[in-house]
Amino acid sequence: MLNGEVGESLKIEVKISPVSEGLFEITGAKADQGKDIRVTLADRKETDGNVYTLIVENQREAFGRYQDIIRLSTTNKVQNEIVIPVWGNITAPQIAAIKPRNVALNGRAGTPIKGTVTIVPRDNYTFSITEAKAQSGTYIQWDIKETEESGKKTYALTVENLKKEKGRYYDTIFLKTDSANMPEIRISVSGLITD
Repeated sequence: MLNGEVGESLKIEVKISPVSEGLFEITGAKADQGKDIRVTLADRKETDGNVYTLIVENQREAFGRYQDIIRLSTTNKVQNEIVIPVWGNITAPQIAAIKPRNVALNGRAGTPIKGTVTIVPRDNYTFSITEAKAQSGTYIQWDIKETEESGKKTYALTVENLKKEKGRYYDTIFLKTDSANMPEIRISVSGLITD
């Protein structure tokens, strides 16, 4: 498994060892597709005499998922190939600390129910939130305020319940940004209004 963010160096070492000396040698390593990974087989003379080291490195430069299969050729007549599956999950860089990601508006009907989300850009990332809209917006209203702390922008998103009667609801607020790394931030909203 290669899990990480775009631009992060992702590498895994896999150790392969015959259960007994001389059972087989690995003569090569090749990925079926090979476009998202680089495969290197270290000669066992470089390591312990019974252990081969396979190095698998992520090469994907955009976010997304992938899978591939590495095939190790061996000198064993019964099992002349060892198959190693590879999965990659490369996410967009997390450009901001967002707390919380989900707003729960729980309370009694007729009382004010609000929640606040803070959005703070991480170091080396600057962006502006250019628009805020809800998927439905039927039971909520929202307001976003930009402030500055320690020389960088921070945002406070306040979400308020509008539902006046008992019941549940779910919504999502979409915050558009001017960042190519994360053009949209999604905030889940749930409401549970009781008598």
